[in-house]
Amino acid sequence: MNAAVVYESQTGSARQYAAWLAEDLGCAAQSIDNLEQAAAGADTVVLCGWFHAATLRGSKPFKSYMAAHPEKRYAVVAVGATPMPDDNYPATEHEKAFRRSFSSDQYPDLPWVYCRGGFHLERLSLPDRIMMRIYFKMLAGNAKRGSKRDAADLEGIKEGFDGCDRRHLAPLIAILAEQTP
Repeated sequence: MNAAVVYESQTGSARQYAAWLAEDLGCAAQSIDNLEQAAAGADTVVLCGWFHAATLRGSKPFKSYMAAHPEKRYAVVAVGATPMPDDNYPATEHEKAFRRSFSSDQYPDLPWVYCRGGFHLERLSLPDRIMMRIYFKMLAGNAKRGSKRDAADLEGIKEGFDGCDRRHLAPLIAILAEQTP
């Protein structure tokens, strides 16, 4: 497989996953700004993007590239601060967020994986820091009213964390290996 890995990252988590994936695929991770150049000779192109306001950053230029180059194979790594799927965070929630950017009608067979990233308030842009402080207040209010999930969410993100784990990429790497001619 001749692969290209591109990323859109604000705080570094998507960039970290892109670097790990590129290492596994034998290529270099590059910014989505270099998509055309990075993907020129590749038969498989992977986007590592992060969720922002329930959409995947980097998806717009990636979808344009996909439309212009239908002969290539594509995959996506969706990075977010939400924990990995479990009883409190069913996989359907991650799927809904992903499908806001890549609808199942248009991209029914697009391989993708959710990877938990980190949360670093100090690395966010000023507007995003302001919005997160409002979100913290909402979570605190919900926690006071008995929402254990919102209490756990607030505790988990208010202090910041790094939830990146290379093992989260394993399902996508297996899919890409199966697709290799």
